[in-house]
Amino acid sequence: MAIDDLAEGRDLLRALSADDWSVTLEAVAAAERALRDTIVGDAQAEPIVEKLAALANHPKWEVRRAVANAAAHLPHPAFEAPLAKLALDDNSRVRLAAEQASLRRRDSRHASSLGKQHEDRINSILDDIAARFGTKGRDAVRRAADEIANIFARELYHEVIRLLSPLAVSAETLRTQLLDATVPAEALVDETARMGRRVAQLRNVLDAMRAYTAQPLLSYQPEVLRDVIQEAATVAIESDSKRSRKPAIEIEVSTTLVVCVARGRLVQALTNVLVNAIEAYGDADSPKPIIVKALLHQGIVGITVQDSGCGMSEEAQRDALTLFATSKPNGTGFGLPLAVKIVESEHGGRLTLESARGRGTLVRITVPANSHMDTA
Repeated sequence: MAIDDLAEGRDLLRALSADDWSVTLEAVAAAERALRDTIVGDAQAEPIVEKLAALANHPKWEVRRAVANAAAHLPHPAFEAPLAKLALDDNSRVRLAAEQASLRRRDSRHASSLGKQHEDRINSILDDIAARFGTKGRDAVRRAADEIANIFARELYHEVIRLLSPLAVSAETLRTQLLDATVPAEALVDETARMGRRVAQLRNVLDAMRAYTAQPLLSYQPEVLRDVIQEAATVAIESDSKRSRKPAIEIEVSTTLVVCVARGRLVQALTNVLVNAIEAYGDADSPKPIIVKALLHQGIVGITVQDSGCGMSEEAQRDALTLFATSKPNGTGFGLPLAVKIVESEHGGRLTLESARGRGTLVRITVPANSHMDTA
């Protein structure tokens, strides 16, 4: 709700000044809701902001705590001094509320315009961490998250520059060719086609990044695992129509094995793993099949994907699970990292791989069979 007219504003001010502290307490919550939809400097909102800030001196600790909680969501600078005072309050609940409000306001000020879109969700997570582990825990998590975000931004920047640099060279080459009347049309067509391929690769990287950073609404349901794997295998086989020879995918999984998962996401993870396995064969003649197995043991489902492709060195194995790192000419570096994210962050599982040059690769995936059953 916003402060729509002067009469509404006067009513709110009267309630904030009530002798009955319980009325004042309710008015603080109403004022917060109203002020959330206003901007700093709004003439109709300023008297309410000033009155709300002044209530930091209220004799009832419940009101003082409510003021601190309200200030957490309001960017108005008038709350800075009251929060500093409330952080030294005699009541520990008021002090904690003021400390958390100051942290939230600080994080909000430092957030980028993109980050502000997710501010409430991030701060809700941080507030939960603070409630469980204290403000030091909250700060430690925030610092770690900021460092991860910085690393991600740097890696993305370098990857985009890597793709843009040859595109810029192609653009300059094309400009030179257009100025030279002796250059045949075929050369111009070749250069524009090269530029098109580089633009497509850049788009692939950005699309992969969007898929990796997406926060889908997950719904966990009991699924027949063989059906999930079969769906992933079908998508993987059809994903590269240009490849002349593809290994078969043999699924040795019982039709009675059921696991509670977010089906679409696990299909995505398995698809990425299987695509990687298919690509490991190149254009080999009579490729051996990719073998997928799964077993249930003590509530844990273990899935293995074994290929007989080219295999990987130890360094390549590390790179395979690292964002942006790829040895493929048209790779994005997001395939297996996304699979890891889906398995580990979204399903509480684990994804590892074992490989050696010339001996193929074994990917192991473990997920709890029923860990999400109660939240489905």
